[in-house]
Amino acid sequence: MINTEISKTSAAPAGFALVMESDVDLRATICSALLLEGHRVESVADCAGVLSWRKSLGPLPDDLLLALGAGEFDPDWATLRVALDEDAVLSRASVIVLLTIQNGLTFPARARIVQKPFAIEKLMALVASDMKAAAQNPV
Repeated sequence: MINTEISKTSAAPAGFALVMESDVDLRATICSALLLEGHRVESVADCAGVLSWRKSLGPLPDDLLLALGAGEFDPDWATLRVALDEDAVLSRASVIVLLTIQNGLTFPARARIVQKPFAIEKLMALVASDMKAAAQNPV
């Protein structure tokens, strides 16, 4: 009998990440990697999904991973961009932007840009850093 164990690959504190990615396969890959790291994860496909999610009564995300810049311009980006700085739920979270092309988009000052294609290990290291900071500064 062979036992297979999946364990966390880092010692970073577990946290909550909200992932926005329109590509179903990439979204599943990112979410799986986050789950393997021990984080709670929810995901949406687009800016409208993030805006809708923020109205829920669930826990506050520690990290927002937002994929932008590919395909058609998301018409809800301007609204989400303002909410990232002004909304009580979204303004406290760290922001990682997964970017294909910039298309003239602007981002919150706290956002870190990860250019696609990216190494999943690099993304997980950024998330681990964010989760550690969130654990040290609870709301």
